[in-house]
Amino acid sequence: MSRDSPKSPEEIKKLISKSGYLDEQKVVVEFEKAGFFAGANYAFEDQDEHKSREVDFIATKYSDFKFGKTGFYFLAYGEVKKRSNPLVFFERKPLKRESEGVKAFIPIVATQEFFPFIDPHLQIKDIVKFSEIHHQAKHEFISSQFCEIENEKAVHKDLYEKLFVPLLKCVDSEIADIRKSTSFFRPDNPVFFLYLFQPILVICGPLYSYDVNDDSLTRKDYILYRRHYESKTVRRTILVDIVTKEHLPQYLASQLSETYQNIETSLNQRMSRIIEYCLQDRQLENQLRQLAK
Repeated sequence: MSRDSPKSPEEIKKLISKSGYLDEQKVVVEFEKAGFFAGANYAFEDQDEHKSREVDFIATKYSDFKFGKTGFYFLAYGEVKKRSNPLVFFERKPLKRESEGVKAFIPIVATQEFFPFIDPHLQIKDIVKFSEIHHQAKHEFISSQFCEIENEKAVHKDLYEKLFVPLLKCVDSEIADIRKSTSFFRPDNPVFFLYLFQPILVICGPLYSYDVNDDSLTRKDYILYRRHYESKTVRRTILVDIVTKEHLPQYLASQLSETYQNIETSLNQRMSRIIEYCLQDRQLENQLRQLAK
């Protein structure tokens, strides 16, 4: 058979299965089963290169508590990567101070994120209780480095640029766009919206954790990875959920959907109080401005 000869459906399916296209589509289906609006190949503009880039999928979920007035939007962005070589993430138990600070790297946009005139340390994440109800804040391990086992060596190569930079830049771009369209709190028209951004890397292949606390190597289904990135236009630290494709349905049910439901409930229950905080913070700001005149 020549190279240009027509291929049978079985041959075509076999070739497709070797690529990542089918995995991406199946990941989108799993998000839809979990109640998300999902789609493959989400485009954004690269902040540094000013050209179009893509991540493999976007999945969203939202609740309008009072239409046009209050609501919660959950935005997940993801990459799906097929790897035959083992990926090993070095995990450790974070220090107490470090663990308590995890919520700082959970990216959000809100009508008002901080309330400095009431309390310089008060923020919407504390009011909604992110530390108690967000799955990342409750996870007992953290990773900030990884390698790939290839040809009897532990290597890094350009995996960081391929696996994480597109995700990080996409999230940063989306935050900038949504922040531009989110109005500041106005006492004459009190509205409040919270947007939460979740980067996810789905691995089709072997995923391992090297626990640096006890020098053990374990196959894992989920890893929490923290990464900082700096360029001419981007400076951001984010937490990425690393999930195996086989574990994805369980992750969606027990971690992602649960986090969504917990934050939705907490935000809705506290919305009246949040509006009052916004009003009080604005009043205190105006009072201080009057005194300064």
